[in-house]
Amino acid sequence: MVICFIGDSLTHGVGDSQALGWVGRLAKGAYGAMERKSFPTVYNLGVRGESSLRIADRWRQDTDRRRRPGEDMAFVFSFGAADGLHKVPHEDTLAASRMVLETAAGLGRTLYISPPPAHDPAWSAHIKSTGEHLRGICAGCGIPTFDFHAPLSASRPYMDSLALDGIHPDAAGYARMADLLRGWLPITELLQL
Repeated sequence: MVICFIGDSLTHGVGDSQALGWVGRLAKGAYGAMERKSFPTVYNLGVRGESSLRIADRWRQDTDRRRRPGEDMAFVFSFGAADGLHKVPHEDTLAASRMVLETAAGLGRTLYISPPPAHDPAWSAHIKSTGEHLRGICAGCGIPTFDFHAPLSASRPYMDSLALDGIHPDAAGYARMADLLRGWLPITELLQL
């Protein structure tokens, strides 16, 4: 199984002094839980500052290059936070995201994780709204979704972990993200955690 995690800097793990992010922590757990012969190939395809439009432009090429003959491929998307930063029009975000998610669902197992909150209330509200709309698109495509925003915006330790720049957590914040996902059945089944 080839599993591609596709998204922005929060997928990549920017700000984590351990250089793992939430993706690396989940992959590390998967490798520790499996017999050596059944390791998945996990790719973190998070790119800093990527909006939904940029992800729509690159994700197929990025994932096609990592496809292995005879192996299933799965896609885990987490994006939407950078759309507010880059002032992407809402209708453009939805159109690009719909194209990405519908196409991915036709190619392999697909999951979507909506982005976590920002320290700035206006930006955080935009992230929350974007995530809600993208989870709605996923519901129409039969794609399982997870919402980082709700539990993390209510977590004082997580919000404190954004002290560096207001959007990227420190190592403890990424660990909290990974802990939340370990309780989500679609990701635990995918990674066999």
